[in-house]
Amino acid sequence: MSAKGLQRGARAARAAQAAGEGAGPGERKPVDATAIVGIAISVLGLLPVAVLALICLLALALFAGMGGASTPADTSASNGPAVAEALLGGDPHSELSAESIPEPALVEALREAGRECPMISAVVLAAQIMEESGFDPATTGPHGEIGISQLPPDVFDRLGEDDDDSGEASARDPIDSIFAQARYLCELGDAVQRLIDDGKASGERLTLALLAYDIGLAEVESRGGMPFPDLGSYPYRVRALFPQFTNGRPEPPGKGAPPPGGAGKLDEAAFNEIFPGRIPFYTYAGLMTAMAKYPAFGQTGDETTRKREIAAFLANVNQESGGLRYVEEINQSAWGNYCNAGAPYGCPAGQRAYHGRGPIQLSWNTNYHAAGQALNLDLLNNPDLVMTNASVAWQTALWFWMTQSGAGTMTPHAAMTNGAGFGETIRSINGVLECHGGQPAAIANRVNSYRDYTRILGVTPGDRLEC
Repeated sequence: MSAKGLQRGARAARAAQAAGEGAGPGERKPVDATAIVGIAISVLGLLPVAVLALICLLALALFAGMGGASTPADTSASNGPAVAEALLGGDPHSELSAESIPEPALVEALREAGRECPMISAVVLAAQIMEESGFDPATTGPHGEIGISQLPPDVFDRLGEDDDDSGEASARDPIDSIFAQARYLCELGDAVQRLIDDGKASGERLTLALLAYDIGLAEVESRGGMPFPDLGSYPYRVRALFPQFTNGRPEPPGKGAPPPGGAGKLDEAAFNEIFPGRIPFYTYAGLMTAMAKYPAFGQTGDETTRKREIAAFLANVNQESGGLRYVEEINQSAWGNYCNAGAPYGCPAGQRAYHGRGPIQLSWNTNYHAAGQALNLDLLNNPDLVMTNASVAWQTALWFWMTQSGAGTMTPHAAMTNGAGFGETIRSINGVLECHGGQPAAIANRVNSYRDYTRILGVTPGDRLEC
């Protein structure tokens, strides 16, 4: 289990012990002026700045003592923590580095959500997400927290909204999760400010809000806030990540962000060049939102592998949707052929409701049901959502690409990342009809498109292009 998961798992124990007599093994004693020295020294990675912070704190204390009666005592929160904040984390309101975000589609969401209130910023949100989940939307906490922001279910139920217009608010949706995270942090910021104003807690506002996010507001109040920096605590682990997401600062290796040079990315100019005749429904923004739900897509392997996978996906999309000019299957006479009445859930939207829709022409009631389950959408009863919501349309295409093998032996994603080649993606998507000489013209169109798109993205197509 991650360090974050262990910390969340100990919350209840810490809260219970805080009300008891003595210090049990899971209890953290209040940190006094002497203990802070031991804490600082124990945090090896932050030793130089910790020592500097301690020196500044001692200097401030000495300066305050020399002020004598001629200077009124400041009865507000100590300035010491504020000095440590600047030393240990830097400015949270520095500009966000777009290159530091593992999922490009989340950059604008972070920037917009970071304006929810003056206390937070895109850098704060990004650093907290990295600490919580490493930007993995599949993360599940020990107490039911889900998604990249790891919000408790009751908090997301109260503050979560359908911020990306996908048709449903979901904590698994990274964009919905980011905005709910921002609302919750701002709410906690207001609450801890009231504690500070009432003399019930001391410390820096953002640090206390982060602490409340981790252990709960009531526990922050019972501890009296954080009058001295606890360098190993959740707020300081988050603050230590600020430089990683600040514009102009190098990103530490091994954090899962894309390598320099935009490897594996598809920019909007390339998208428009690939699909010059697409209809307005198929938006680049919709594709980026969908890609955020499948972080392994276009981000697995080296730069060549990443770009080949993107080119392969778009080449198959081109064949299935007529260059993104069609949202529904053209042959309406076949619409009634995609209802498997033997499925336990049947075809509640009607016999003809499960025809091909979207970039890879999702079809059959069984696929609408499975995709809906995976995406937390009721596509079985509302299949038209695939042709009315661009993000959902792209999500269903990536769902098939990443998780389904179709007529093949592997998913298209696996085919492009394990060296099986482009031909295996065709087999998975429409191999029954096209492979082994079934429809040579269709195969040729897919292969030619793939060659063109790899050229646009600046990589070679590799071999094993047909099936």
